[in-house]
Amino acid sequence: MTFKVINKYLQENNRTFVAIRQDAPYTAFDRVLIGNLVNESDEELIKAVIGQVTTEFNPADGVKKLQEDLRTQAESYEEKLAEKDAKIAEVKAVADWAVLARVTDVDNPLDPTVFKRGLELVDPAKTGKTYQSQEIFTLEDVNHVEKFQEGKRVMIQVNEPFTYQGETLEQLATLEQNGKLGIWKWTEPKQEKPSNELDTQPIQ
Repeated sequence: MTFKVINKYLQENNRTFVAIRQDAPYTAFDRVLIGNLVNESDEELIKAVIGQVTTEFNPADGVKKLQEDLRTQAESYEEKLAEKDAKIAEVKAVADWAVLARVTDVDNPLDPTVFKRGLELVDPAKTGKTYQSQEIFTLEDVNHVEKFQEGKRVMIQVNEPFTYQGETLEQLATLEQNGKLGIWKWTEPKQEKPSNELDTQPIQ
């Protein structure tokens, strides 16, 4: 059977009237579909009308098809969601790596406000989560007093698999001594002392 859409228009209450016809044998179906479907392809509209007609004449098959369609839609949604989560995780990993590389560059210390902003992009520690080598997370140093708008967050760098169980910074310091973790705080750059000696050169 080959159907054609001969009419379609949007009605009130967000419903779409669709009329389809077939020449041989002559068959006509007019149905009102839920939603604004005027921009859908004729193929999709024909499928929607025939699906509704099938449900009306054979409710059992209609319900079965509806369940199959819902399952297919759910699987497609889950796949798209998984792809989205994977892309987000990939971007997050790159961002964390950039923060790690910059914060640990002790020869070129960050501006305190940039340090604060960078650590705000890193996820806080999650109790029960196992972090793998080179992953990072942050903790808040509640005892720290800001002087240069550097924030209260401290970056923790994991050097081997580690499960965070709610330890405080003081408790993590022991693991830092054992080389299992790295604790990175913003530190004020050392000021070079001006030399009081004159730069003299011997007379030739």
